[in-house]
Amino acid sequence: MIVKEINSIKRINLHLHTNVSDGALSPARLIKRSQEIGLDLISITDHDTADAYAKLPATIFPLKILPGMEVSSQHHGSDVHILAYGCDFSNLRLHDMMEMYLIGRRERAIKMIAILADMGINLSLEEVVAIAGSRELIVRPHVAQILVNKGYCQTKNEAFDKYIGNNKPAFVPKPELSVSDAISVIHDAGGWAVLAHPGKLVKPSYLEELIPLGVDGLEVWHPDHYQWEIENYINIAQKNGLYMTGGSDFHGEQDKHNLFDVIPVPTVVIESVNRLWQDYLCRVKSR
Repeated sequence: MIVKEINSIKRINLHLHTNVSDGALSPARLIKRSQEIGLDLISITDHDTADAYAKLPATIFPLKILPGMEVSSQHHGSDVHILAYGCDFSNLRLHDMMEMYLIGRRERAIKMIAILADMGINLSLEEVVAIAGSRELIVRPHVAQILVNKGYCQTKNEAFDKYIGNNKPAFVPKPELSVSDAISVIHDAGGWAVLAHPGKLVKPSYLEELIPLGVDGLEVWHPDHYQWEIENYINIAQKNGLYMTGGSDFHGEQDKHNLFDVIPVPTVVIESVNRLWQDYLCRVKSR
């Protein structure tokens, strides 16, 4: 009789971005890097798209991948990001949501470029699209990169601070679902809704309001979380019976705070991730 090790997954990173959205590495390169590091389980969580999963190598063994994406939503007018894990990407509602964000982000970019032009800053949509990935899913860092490339800013952070960050002169909001609607779509697609980097919520009190909306888990470990926050999120997750995950939010090597590596998550989080993985495998078998 073969007995499987219950906690066979030990080295994880469940929050990784590729160049399909605003990351630096291709999906294939991200997989190769994960194998080189010796990770057991990863999730590619591009913004509002699952296109990276159509670009994976045929063989990824022994690496395991939990399907994911980072879904945009809003609560009281503030951004809330939800990590959607284990979804059936063929689900119609999920597909419609991804298309809504794809179109909405392009329309937002057009408006931002027009505002910047009025300010004497000349960018073209073609320049932005050229670095926006396979499906031309445009996010603000793409606009920021062109501002840097053309010498209007020294860094992307400066571009956000001066022009395109929230409430800055060229900021244009993108269309967003409410948190409850986003969670509904994720659940309809057979996935779990895990609140990304709760430490970035505009108001810490929002966490108490979001959990009853159907949140399934918390991203306990994130490079922007202090140790006391990690401990607090563990307590909240355990109190509410939620999954616990962790990820580096990797975009590229230039982002020194979220280098692609094995993340130092507590044992209790590893145990929760193992349960999530096993639950995912069971759910896939029943589809």
